[in-house]
Amino acid sequence: MGPKTKGAVKCAGCNFKIDSKEPTVEALSKKWHKACFACVNCAKPIDGDFHPVDNKPWCNDCFMEKKAPRCADCGLPISGTSMKTEDGKTFHKSCFDKLSLGICEACKTDIAYTDPVIEALGNKYHDRCFRCTHCGNAVPENFHAENGQPFCDDCHQKNRVKTSPVCDVCESAITKGTRIEAIGKSYHEACFADAAWGPCDNCHAKVLLTEPSVKVSALNRFWHLGCLNCADCNESIRIKPFYLQQDRPCCEACYVGHIAPKCAGCAKPIADDRLNAMKQSWHPECFVCSVCHNILASFGTEFFNVQGRPYCKRDIEAANITVLN
Repeated sequence: MGPKTKGAVKCAGCNFKIDSKEPTVEALSKKWHKACFACVNCAKPIDGDFHPVDNKPWCNDCFMEKKAPRCADCGLPISGTSMKTEDGKTFHKSCFDKLSLGICEACKTDIAYTDPVIEALGNKYHDRCFRCTHCGNAVPENFHAENGQPFCDDCHQKNRVKTSPVCDVCESAITKGTRIEAIGKSYHEACFADAAWGPCDNCHAKVLLTEPSVKVSALNRFWHLGCLNCADCNESIRIKPFYLQQDRPCCEACYVGHIAPKCAGCAKPIADDRLNAMKQSWHPECFVCSVCHNILASFGTEFFNVQGRPYCKRDIEAANITVLN
């Protein structure tokens, strides 16, 4: 906006009379001495364009620094043409033209703020990109969804929809790109980094397929390598042998030292194979006949308990011992 210069009788700035021979400025429905028409912020005379703010003149520099609206994108002051969005944000036109509503799920490019957009299946699409996955035709409003993909009514009704494997991580159909198969499941190549065996039994965070871990698959138990500690001594077990005692991991030293049952034959801990007989635990090689010392397991299951000692059938018969049941 530019002021108009003409004769006047009273100055709106200094409130003194204006000599008819003095140059004046007419602006904001008022008359001023030309020297009195100054920026209300910096007090410098205005000789050219100015900006009215609350019916007071501001020079261009002060207005741009303190009063001009700021672009919601670049943060710089806006002079000239501006654009405003529905939520009240103001932009330079050049910044507004670059605004994006997100990435189109179909073509993977930006959706401009001014582009027609379709929101469906939890994604956004350019209007031109929302097409039947099978035939490529425009999808009507009452489309069908299969494995996260849109299909027109015709393709759906004629059973021409191909069932695609579903990614175990993002749970969407794998229709394009590389598919990775692991542990009986399918993954997008980009999703495979997040593929997991399951939650860690210790910290409960995911145990990823791609990181070092310890697994007891038969029991569906998994640990990060750094999370597997002995429940008794709290020492790291990592790749050492361990036992599950009362559903908790136990290192071999603790298990053998004071948890494992003692053999009734040799009185040593039983860490591996165990034979239960005569209401006691035995190493299989320690469960022997008290006379011939043959391992009773090699004779099948027939043995005799005589006063708490095991005997084979042959030695019982040779000694003519009658065993009462």
